[in-house]
Amino acid sequence: MSRSLPAEQRRNQLLDAARMVFARDGYHRAGVSDIIEQAGVARGTFYNYFDSKRAIFHEVLVVVVDDLAGSVQPIDVGGDILAQARANVRAVLTAALDPQVARLLLAEAVGVDEEGDEVLRAFYGDAVDRIQTALELGRRLGVVREGDLRVAARCVLGMVKENVFLGALMGQQVDPDAVVDEIYAFMTQGLLKL
Repeated sequence: MSRSLPAEQRRNQLLDAARMVFARDGYHRAGVSDIIEQAGVARGTFYNYFDSKRAIFHEVLVVVVDDLAGSVQPIDVGGDILAQARANVRAVLTAALDPQVARLLLAEAVGVDEEGDEVLRAFYGDAVDRIQTALELGRRLGVVREGDLRVAARCVLGMVKENVFLGALMGQQVDPDAVVDEIYAFMTQGLLKL
């Protein structure tokens, strides 16, 4: 068993171990015993911080979602807006391509229970809201066309999400720069040559 750590470090140690175990084994196959073995702590130590496997899974999801949201930087309207937006899409995509993040958000968290679903709904709702706000700013600055910006925001999110999901599902490496290039080509040039 590991040496004594301050409470916050011990809690983070357990969260890191749980993240690895859930990403490796999946929520349903993982057990508290797997988490404590990965963390190198006693069972009692686990229960000092978390009531159950479900409780630690919820906390892992909250941390993952917060990290993804934190990768987005506010747009400085005095700077190159397209470059900043592009950097934000790349940052989110790169963070989401982490195999643990992709598996946890796109496979393990879906349908575990209502609490987990609520974390995902809040995350995706916030992501769409942020994209829509950026598009509204772009519209006010004259660089975004008229149209339903809520639908457009969902489309942008979908382009990022599906590349991560399908890459993970197929076991294929996804090049963040290639995805960002295609998203921006699609956004600025469209798809059809008419």
